[in-house]
Amino acid sequence: MNTIRNVPGLGIARLDHGGLAYRLAEPLTIDEVASLPREAWCHRLTVTDACVDGRYAAEFHAICELDGEPFVLVGRIGEGT
Repeated sequence: MNTIRNVPGLGIARLDHGGLAYRLAEPLTIDEVASLPREAWCHRLTVTDACVDGRYAAEFHAICELDGEPFVLVGRIGEGT
């Protein structure tokens, strides 16, 4: 299993979560997250809310498949840079 994955249109994701998911370094905008289900390689998307006191940001978890290899993609939702 590769520790780095190039996700089309989103950039580089690194293996995280004890080797269970790939995490994007930069947050995605709400519009970018909303467009994920329209991608052929994204099969399921869940979104979690941010904590009101700011302890953690909103996040997404996507079940994906590229080149016949399934993987989980996670990331923060925010303004991006």
